[in-house]
Parts: sequence; C-alpha cells; structure tokens
Amino acid sequence: MFKKTLAVIFIILMFFATTAFCAVDSYGGYNVPVDIDINGSFIKCAQKPVLINGTTYIPLRAFSDATGGKVEWRAEDSCATMTKDGHTFSFYPEKNYSLIDGKEKNYPSVVYKDLTFIPVRAVSETLGYSVEWDDFYLSVKITAPDVEIADAYKDKSYTYEDILYLGKITHIESGYQHFKVKLGVAGTVVNRVKSSQFPNSVKDVIFDKKYGVQFPPAHTDKINRTPSKESIIAAKCVLGGVNVVENSLYFVDTQYTSGSWVHNNRPHCVTIYDMSFYK
Repeated sequence: MFKKTLAVIFIILMFFATTAFCAVDSYGGYNVPVDIDINGSFIKCAQKPVLINGTTYIPLRAFSDATGGKVEWRAEDSCATMTKDGHTFSFYPEKNYSLIDGKEKNYPSVVYKDLTFIPVRAVSETLGYSVEWDDFYLSVKITAPDVEIADAYKDKSYTYEDILYLGKITHIESGYQHFKVKLGVAGTVVNRVKSSQFPNSVKDVIFDKKYGVQFPPAHTDKINRTPSKESIIAAKCVLGGVNVVENSLYFVDTQYTSGSWVHNNRPHCVTIYDMSFYK
C-alpha cells in the first residue's frame, strides 16, 4: 500500500465540476492520512492529500498559495491552470494529458470530491523543486528554493514530534489490538491535550506526572521503540480530526476494569473491543 519511492505525485485543485470516481487508499475504513511539507512546514489544505493506488495526491490550491502561484478555472474548456515564475500549467480533468508551457505531457487529471487532482511532478520539475516521500511520517516533502512560506499558509495544528510521540504511546498502550482501539488510545491523548486539566502538548501529556504517572510505559525503555505503521496511521488520523471516543480522558483494558480507579470514579464513555474509555 505504501511506496517509498513516489512514481508520480499529484496536486489537488478546487473547482466546480462533476465528481469522477477515485478509489482512495484507506486503512481501517479511514483515508490514509498524508501531509504536505514545503521547506519544512506543514501546509494548510482545504482537503488533506490522499493516496490513490499508492500514489500521493496533494492540493494545488494550497501548494499554489503557499509558493506564490496563481490558480484559475476556465469553464469554457474545463481547464484548471496554474501560473508561477513565468510558467503555465494547464490541466484537463476530462482528458488524459496536461499542457506545460504549451507542450503536451502525459499527466492526466483526476477528479475526487469535486476537486481536480493533477500531477505535481511536472510542476516541481519545471519550477526546480525537489520532491520526496517520507514513508514513516506519511508526508510529501517538497523543497522549493527561494520560496518563503508565510505563516498564514502553515498548518501548526500538529508537528512531527506530535506524530512521533502519539504513535509511540499508541503502539505501547494498544500493542497488537484492533486499529479502532489504537484510534481510541490516540484520541484520549489528544483529548487531554485539549483539556485544561492536562498539559497542552502531546509529549507533555504522555510524560505528565502532576497527578501521578499517567502513562507508566512512557517512563520505561518501551518509549524508545519504533511505532508500527498502523500506530502512526492511527495517530495521524486522530491529529487530523478522527474521534471514536468522544471526550474520553482515560482508558483501561477491560480485563482490569472492575477494580480500577477509573472504572469506579469516572463516567463510562465507550468500550471498543478490549478497551474501555472514560470521561
């Protein structure tokens, strides 16, 4: 499902058009979560990038705005265009090619959820940008020389550190349990970050000892383990807004539920397989 080498990278451009079917790669019923990183900063997107048949698609509107390009939609010939640094990129969702500075290229456009997906490899190569696929963080990393990303276009809702540590604690606490349990564990940590009762960063929540050690495994060598791919996906899904445990702040394995402090002192929220969650 995951490719360490990006064969073709696509960009998403918003426009009003008929949605064509695209089979987006998913895991556990959720889109595989992908980020755009330009010059070391995550970029705000109206819609997050997606994987389609192992190929990464990223939003042109966000890319263009962040790098200083200009995007337009021509209704008369159903063409999405981007102009940048004297170059013109024209993409036709209903055709199997694009035009780059007037020359036909084999970069067909794809429509998904009323957004046009277009190949960014041609854009990056023409503009002199380099592109890498980070398979651990599931991130498209674009190096754009002489481009400074304004704060208005940076997504600061989470960081690489947040992904890493949320993936670590999810991996430690839920082990090889069902993916939805991992979503629940990650969700409880993020709920704590949002709560005034706990620290306001993922790492600080995990190592919090204000009311006693909150996550005992975090204070052992287990925290040095590399999280599984599944745990990273769960962490990124939750950081991106997936919530399967409402406003839970605690969890406990069901086999230890009856005698636990949490069970006796906190309202039950939801049980997912072998894990119970509490408010």
